[in-house]
Amino acid sequence: MRLAVEAKHVRFLLGDNNVAVIVKRPVSVTVGCGVRHQITWRSNFLLRGGVKLFPANEIIEVNGRAYHTVALRKLKYATIALIDREGRVIYGNVDEQGNILPHVVKRYEWFRQTEKPELVADGYLVFNVEGSEAKLTSEDPTHILFVIEHSVNSRVYDADIKILPEDIAVFKDVTSCKTKSVALAIVIAPINTSFITCYNVVPYRRDFEPYYRCYNVKATVPPSQEFIAGTPNPDQLSLQPDEVI
Repeated sequence: MRLAVEAKHVRFLLGDNNVAVIVKRPVSVTVGCGVRHQITWRSNFLLRGGVKLFPANEIIEVNGRAYHTVALRKLKYATIALIDREGRVIYGNVDEQGNILPHVVKRYEWFRQTEKPELVADGYLVFNVEGSEAKLTSEDPTHILFVIEHSVNSRVYDADIKILPEDIAVFKDVTSCKTKSVALAIVIAPINTSFITCYNVVPYRRDFEPYYRCYNVKATVPPSQEFIAGTPNPDQLSLQPDEVI
């Protein structure tokens, strides 16, 4: 299996000659609503590998953040960068000198200079999973890892995630505090297949009957999803036969 893993779940260290070395550790996800109410999932394989970075002097954008790079490597599904400045992306009709413009422009506002260069990764990295190890590869993925989280604030209901079909979920759990609960599901889906994910919508007390908001999720890189319906009975939903995993 060649598994696509979102870069935010991969930890890097900077090695010699600008090599971004993957810390040999499992994929680990922890969610919760307090110190004593946490859920942790860890993969049964360890990630390993490294990526050579090359000198750069450009700006990349990741989730609305801007980074100035001093070294960079763009893979097919991911970008790994060594950065020395962090800022934000701003859209408006005022330039850096405060002049009002007749059109909208994009600019960067820098707010942090790093003490030493830091590694930033975005996108998806592909690992060839064999037994207890997963080695970074340049090949296309056959599967993709989904980390699905959901939380609700309620005194009477817990957070719930429904995955259809159920057997593609490799892990599912929920933890509850007094007024908040958090659910976690892990899905490993074959590339270009679809599945349904439903999240429950609940009242804080008993103001309305709970229901689920359901989405058709496509296992592409990056993934996509489309809203299907709001329903009290998500188990009745189904995909077309040629789309079912």
